[in-house]
Amino acid sequence: MAEHLPLLVFPQKRVIAPEPGQGFPAGKPHVPGHQAQVMRLSSQLSGLQQSFARYQASIAGAIAGMEPETVLVMEIAGSVNDFKQAVEAVRLEWLGEWDLDDLEPDDDFYETDSRGHRADKPVKGRLFLSMSNGSGLQELLSLWQQWSQGRPLPHGKGKWRDVFDQLRVIRRWGIEETLLETGMIDRWRDLLDPINPAQLIPFQIELFYRQKPAKRRQSERAITQLLEALGGRTLSTFIDMGEIAFHAVKAELPAQRIQQLLDEVEHPESDIDIQLFKFSGIMYFRPTGQSLAVSDEDEGEPAEFAEGLPDLPPVAAMLDGAPLLLHEALKDRLLFDDPFDLERLYQPGERKHGTSMASLIVHGELGAEPSDPLKRKVYCIPIMQPDPNSRNRDEHMPDEVFLEDRIHVAVRRMFEETGGLPAQAPHVKVINLSIGDPERPFIHTPSPWARLLDWLSWKYRVLFCVSAGNAPDNIDIGLNHATFSALPDEEKAQVTIKAISQTLSSRRLLSPAESLNALTIGAMHCDDSGACPLDDRRVELLPGERMFSPAMRFGHGFRRAVKPEVLFPGGRQLFQTPFPSAASDYPIDRSKVKPGQNVAWDSTTPGNLSNVVYTRGTSNATALATRSAVRIYEMLHELHEHGGEDLPEPLMGVLIKALLIHGARQPESAKAQLTAVLKNAHNSRNFKEVIARYVGYGAADIERVLTCTAQRATALGCGEIRVNEVHEYAFPLPVGLSAQKLWRRLVVTLAWFTPINPGHRNLREAKLELEPGGAKWDAIPLRLTRQDGDHNQVLRGTVQHEVLEGTNIISAYQDGEMLSIRVTCKKDATVSLDDVIPYGLAVTLEVKEDVGIPIYQQIRAKLKPQIVVGAGQA
Repeated sequence: MAEHLPLLVFPQKRVIAPEPGQGFPAGKPHVPGHQAQVMRLSSQLSGLQQSFARYQASIAGAIAGMEPETVLVMEIAGSVNDFKQAVEAVRLEWLGEWDLDDLEPDDDFYETDSRGHRADKPVKGRLFLSMSNGSGLQELLSLWQQWSQGRPLPHGKGKWRDVFDQLRVIRRWGIEETLLETGMIDRWRDLLDPINPAQLIPFQIELFYRQKPAKRRQSERAITQLLEALGGRTLSTFIDMGEIAFHAVKAELPAQRIQQLLDEVEHPESDIDIQLFKFSGIMYFRPTGQSLAVSDEDEGEPAEFAEGLPDLPPVAAMLDGAPLLLHEALKDRLLFDDPFDLERLYQPGERKHGTSMASLIVHGELGAEPSDPLKRKVYCIPIMQPDPNSRNRDEHMPDEVFLEDRIHVAVRRMFEETGGLPAQAPHVKVINLSIGDPERPFIHTPSPWARLLDWLSWKYRVLFCVSAGNAPDNIDIGLNHATFSALPDEEKAQVTIKAISQTLSSRRLLSPAESLNALTIGAMHCDDSGACPLDDRRVELLPGERMFSPAMRFGHGFRRAVKPEVLFPGGRQLFQTPFPSAASDYPIDRSKVKPGQNVAWDSTTPGNLSNVVYTRGTSNATALATRSAVRIYEMLHELHEHGGEDLPEPLMGVLIKALLIHGARQPESAKAQLTAVLKNAHNSRNFKEVIARYVGYGAADIERVLTCTAQRATALGCGEIRVNEVHEYAFPLPVGLSAQKLWRRLVVTLAWFTPINPGHRNLREAKLELEPGGAKWDAIPLRLTRQDGDHNQVLRGTVQHEVLEGTNIISAYQDGEMLSIRVTCKKDATVSLDDVIPYGLAVTLEVKEDVGIPIYQQIRAKLKPQIVVGAGQA
């Protein structure tokens, strides 16, 4: 058995000046010539003018004291720098921008290759939004007239030349975005009850975030007035969170008004006649009161639990449903705080999701080896509550409550004095969020919930572990059960992967899994429940070792970043045999028996305080990630307290983030199956992105980051970096590897927390990057090649994870030679980055365990030259 040795810490870093670089100018695709643009856009601008005039007339007098305004949508091919300044120079109010999904090329707009020829690839684009009143629109049209006639534009407004050159579409924001893209029309159709005309339909209104408070108050009064005119009302106060540009309200309308809207939507030739749905200040209508956790009726079986109680303050928190505090697995192991007074709303048997998540955080899988309970309590605030209108009283967020508000209050309560109370859990470093919004899959831009997590993570330097979400829908594999059952396991897996790949649009991440600063956790199709003979009623659709769960949701994340970043065990998910047997549609199996992960469970029977069941999903995987984060903290705390290492407490959260990823590898079996099924001529150049969509950076291996071995050494670094700084770490190259021909692996992981700019398309203000100093990875003496991850995609989030390997002859080098690892910081979604950015760095070098070269000792001797280390010493 390999000897367990403590992790190493870089003794210091050098702060050096950045190397000069020329950068790359922003590319522009081929665009139509001036005359072609005049012909294209004249009709659009004329239609825009007419549409706004009709809108002005239709709302005249409807909203007292408000000047008619409209939101302009400008779709640009390529990029236009400083567009915000151009907008504001024309008295338009900037509302935001975002990158578009790749646009299909046409004869007017297309990308070109290095020779200037048309390339067969999508066009990059951006969408800009601005609020305009009549005078602003007239000034824009005046600029258009000058440009179309070839006249020079006024001083300070020349940027509009580029806008008109590259403009594909200009129009008003309308019903397509406000109601159709959010799925509200379909949702309302489902909710309407034809036999209940007095029914009241709840929903959420999200407003464009106006920069001036007076404008926001004016919009609030207008919406309240428009609701009342329709016989509706607001259900909540307006939420106004400037840090994440979120302005919204919960409301309800009588069913007949909703039906009137649906009738009008059915006849698109006529304008919508309901003023509320035409109000320019509204960005989206969205569902509300959604179920966040599905309850089950299984009771489970009694079990026994480990003795010994935690006596240390919590470093992990859980925001979920209320757990069963008296369950024998949890008794005296949670620090329970109920600021929203929700526990009283639960009935016996309903504290299931919170109980099971707390069980996994505290114990891991019950019965697994090892499963020692945590030495620290887990801080728990319930934020969900039972739905009295649901048959199973599923846990949900009520119609009148904003989830964003509850999370903000709960997290602030941990770290700040509130209401005369001191901070309730100031030492927390990781917060578990094993819930997601099934009504809000990630599309285009991060949700308010995701932006909130980004802001809170940055403000308090705390890591959120968030579940990617589960996909409860049936899987149609296209084969009847008899045919599928006869296939070898490898072919079964390939058939299932192909079926899943055809449903990716319905398997997008659930909000807030797109959060930039959070770690999004996916599920591996594995557990420790042991062998489980299958019967005729249950089927394993994705057999094989080290596969992703067939019931999880997949990335990418915001701006196609790697999401989920890492996978933890989520239980083996079986499916039900289809009925009739000729069918090819397999429903998910929700039973609470093996296989799966053994967890504590609530019971409807009074006094049953030891029941357990088997469950599965990304919620479970996320809870195990949080448990692993606590174990990492204990290791780091030990290095700091007893090893004398400089690991500041405020940087523990970001170090944990780096180490949760650091041991991850993309499973070879999953990569091979994905390649066999999905790789083709169209995606071959970026197939690493395809793989990352399913498995992220890979499956976590926490044991690898808790200790070192004689042949594997991990060194840690952390710090706070400013814009345009370079932090350089010197990693010793073991002299024993010089000129050797053997397998070796170098893993380098960088993680950080970034401030956010919700008005910028990139959102992320700080872009950090790691690289070997003065070289590429394949040019360093170890002669390595990247194994996992696309070299561009790993730079789009807040984690860069590089796995590099080599087998050819290592370059000869002298004793004492160092590998320079550099961390650079650049601004991204901001003009000026004034904050210092916290980051964590982990570097691991290893050879096979049977190689007799003492990698660890040789690296440690150079990192800590003042300490003489004998063979076998830690």
